[in-house]
Amino acid sequence: MDLRSDEERKKVDGKTLVNESHPQVIEIWNNVFMEFNRKSDGSLEPLPAKHVDTGMGFERLCMAMQGKISNYDTDVFTPSIQFIEETSGIKYGAAEKTDIAMRVIADHIRAISFAIADGQLPSNNKAGYVIRRILRRALRYNFTFLNIKDPFMYKLLKVISKQFENVFPELHAQEDFVARVIQEEEISFLRTLDTGIKKFEALNTKKIAGDFAFELYDTYGFPIDLTELMARENKMEVDMDGFNACMEEQKSFEKSNRY
Repeated sequence: MDLRSDEERKKVDGKTLVNESHPQVIEIWNNVFMEFNRKSDGSLEPLPAKHVDTGMGFERLCMAMQGKISNYDTDVFTPSIQFIEETSGIKYGAAEKTDIAMRVIADHIRAISFAIADGQLPSNNKAGYVIRRILRRALRYNFTFLNIKDPFMYKLLKVISKQFENVFPELHAQEDFVARVIQEEEISFLRTLDTGIKKFEALNTKKIAGDFAFELYDTYGFPIDLTELMARENKMEVDMDGFNACMEEQKSFEKSNRY
């Protein structure tokens, strides 16, 4: 899919840009024939069931059909982004940081909502923790860049459930339940988010100590990938060896106190 202007296409043939990471020359379909399992010694073992992976991306296909240059300009995301604009009072397109925040929230709330409707609740374990991490990352963008300090993401359920009512009726049927789960997660995390961010912003260092990153995780519920994200935004790095050492120390302490 070549989304460049006619003038740009005349200058450079689109076929030379395929799979070259050009943002406007995008692969929307790629057939992969799944036949073998490659073992650690390099040998190929025939799979018991063979199939073709089309590699078709839903959002990319929407871009092609709607003639857009971004997934977030398609009608998959625009209803959510418009709702976020109205709630925050910030116009989409006004600034890069607020645009990114709106896109993150619109993308993450959709994934979270579908997962919860499908039976996966946020928790501190396994798949449930992935849902919680995604939600908390979106909340942090909302809090920091859109200046919304109260729970609001749960309100997007009305927009999303209506939008996908005919293709994912399970979400529409559980709209109130999913919204309540997300609202409770927002309330819980927002209690400590402000304090944790202030502690982070008070740092005057290029490398975040492992014990500090662990404090954010253990006391304020910051997933370590959120701390790493905030560090990258501020051109800082995290002492992951120190963080992992603190994690192991806590696990050993908890284990020793079980008996």
